[in-house]
Amino acid sequence: MRKLPLLLLLAFLCTGWNVSAQNQAFKNAIQAKLNFIDYGVLYDNNLKLGQGFEFAYARNLAPALNIAVPVRLGTVKLPESTTNSITAGADLQFRLENFKSEAKIVPFAFAGAGYVYEKDNSHVQFPFGAGVHFRVSPYAFLNIQAEFRKALIDNRDNLQLGVGYVYFLHQSENRPAPVELTLQDLDKDGTIDSLDLCPALPGPPVAMGCPDADNDGVGDEKDECPEDAGTAQTNGCPDYDNDGFADKNDECPTETGALNGCPDTDEDGIADKDDKCPNEKGKTANKGCPDAPDADGDGVPDADDLCPDAPGQFKGCPDTDSDGIADNEDKCPYEAGVAERNGCPAPKDSDGDGVTDDADPCPTVAGTDNGCPPAKPADSDNDGYPDNTDACPNEAGKLNGCPDSDKDGVADKDDMCPNKAGKLNGCPDADNDGVADKDDKCPNTAGTVNGCPDGDGDGIADKDDKCPNVAGSLNGCPDSDGDGIADKDDKCPNAAGALNGCPDTDKDGIADKDDKCPDVAGIAGNKGCPEEKKPENKPVVKKPPVDEKPEVTEAREKLATAARAVQFESAKAILKDASYDVLDEVVALMRKNPSYSLSISGYTDDVGDDEANFKLSQDRAKACYDYLIFRGIKAERIRYAGFGEARPIASNDTAEGREQNRRVEFELILE
Repeated sequence: MRKLPLLLLLAFLCTGWNVSAQNQAFKNAIQAKLNFIDYGVLYDNNLKLGQGFEFAYARNLAPALNIAVPVRLGTVKLPESTTNSITAGADLQFRLENFKSEAKIVPFAFAGAGYVYEKDNSHVQFPFGAGVHFRVSPYAFLNIQAEFRKALIDNRDNLQLGVGYVYFLHQSENRPAPVELTLQDLDKDGTIDSLDLCPALPGPPVAMGCPDADNDGVGDEKDECPEDAGTAQTNGCPDYDNDGFADKNDECPTETGALNGCPDTDEDGIADKDDKCPNEKGKTANKGCPDAPDADGDGVPDADDLCPDAPGQFKGCPDTDSDGIADNEDKCPYEAGVAERNGCPAPKDSDGDGVTDDADPCPTVAGTDNGCPPAKPADSDNDGYPDNTDACPNEAGKLNGCPDSDKDGVADKDDMCPNKAGKLNGCPDADNDGVADKDDKCPNTAGTVNGCPDGDGDGIADKDDKCPNVAGSLNGCPDSDGDGIADKDDKCPNAAGALNGCPDTDKDGIADKDDKCPDVAGIAGNKGCPEEKKPENKPVVKKPPVDEKPEVTEAREKLATAARAVQFESAKAILKDASYDVLDEVVALMRKNPSYSLSISGYTDDVGDDEANFKLSQDRAKACYDYLIFRGIKAERIRYAGFGEARPIASNDTAEGREQNRRVEFELILE
């Protein structure tokens, strides 16, 4: 609430609208306005602007007193909401305004009461406000208005700003309007020429009728930055830090300050950014710092002077011998020297051998042995190679001082074959394959595997490779499925198995690829399926576990009943219409019990081709699966499979038995 007076004043000066009334010559008027509604500022929040439209009828009651009934509709941002809300309402307002026929500007004030509709929170509000009318014709006005609305419930006080249009209802007249009421607007920009600072150029009212390209309220003619929105204080240029200095002239555009736009905390005329002592007044010569004491007068303040009682140029210290090293660091302050010797002079080297006289045992004779000439080196084995360079100082030889018995250029101590000349570590390599003949399994044929060739590059020499032209890890042969049987001997090279290289899941001695019942042990005479026994012509009912819950048992029974009722077109995987109602019962059961999963199995009789029967059983199981997926059951809860003519539940010798064997089964799976 403490911001209310300021906001009302600002709104009154800058914007606003409301309906206006009329004088006693024109007692009736209609009015329309556009509202901007804020529920945020009064509660110390950011602006929460909404918009609304208002239409009103007004009637003159007495001189300068009018009554108005506005009806409004809008969208607003309420304090406790982040989205727009729709509100509606109506007021009864009393207005003080005096419309004189010659008046071009008419101020007004108003107060009243109204009812505001808001979903689940309708309430009463009391509006108070003021505004100004601007005459645009004898019967019409534009106005701006601001109002404060006090609500009878919490968090609903609000501010409204707007612009509106008022029209006096009157009888048509054929005579022209009086000259004094004619308002001219040559550039037709909505600002009458008497108020228009640019009457020949159209522009918005906020710029007093002048063009304003950047819409900042400063006309382009006076705007120093016509393409960038700014403030009137900075002649239309942006002022990011609001310190009154346009950014283009502000040396510190992101910091508020009065010194060319920069802060100057100690007010010494030096901006903080350039001030070495920003909190203490100083001089420009001292970069913003005050004068510091200098006891020895050498221009170095005592605080920085390493020798405050003796003038000098090296951090305030003297250099008596002028060698560039201050006396306080010079170990020979009265004798010029070098930095490497802490200010003392460099020692002499009389013989010029690089060893100074003070460290040279032979200062007058140049030498490389610590300043002396080198002594004749020793040669213990008398082979002409000094011991210090002789690789074999105790054994005479001509190869770097070492013997080479086979004269192959490899000293005996490094020669793997010292008595037989060779180039490979002193050993011969007849086939030049990098493997010495003594280690080469194929000394006369170059190769990479122990000196033997490996044509397929599988690391197994061709002489030992069962498949020398095809790379492989199994005796040199490939074994794609890694089952220990080479692909050339493997009946199923891409599927690991122990039965001639093929898998036999049910271990019945019949490979899965030939087994019609790969998961159930059977006999060869029945294509891998169990030997058929002549079953009785009645369905097999699986008994539920003893400890199974009743509702689970009931679900299994429903699925068994549904499975028996599913029907297909003859010899096709197309569901008959009657089957959809049955499958819908399965859908309902699965939806009711999200922890259930379902296995769908398809079967046929033994009439016809085995492969065709297997495909038909699989397609029929998938038809049920597809329908359940279509009805919204997740795929991960359902699986399906076809088993053809396997697992009959009745004899295939009778038509009745074959009909029972042509079926689908639903098996409940509990996770």
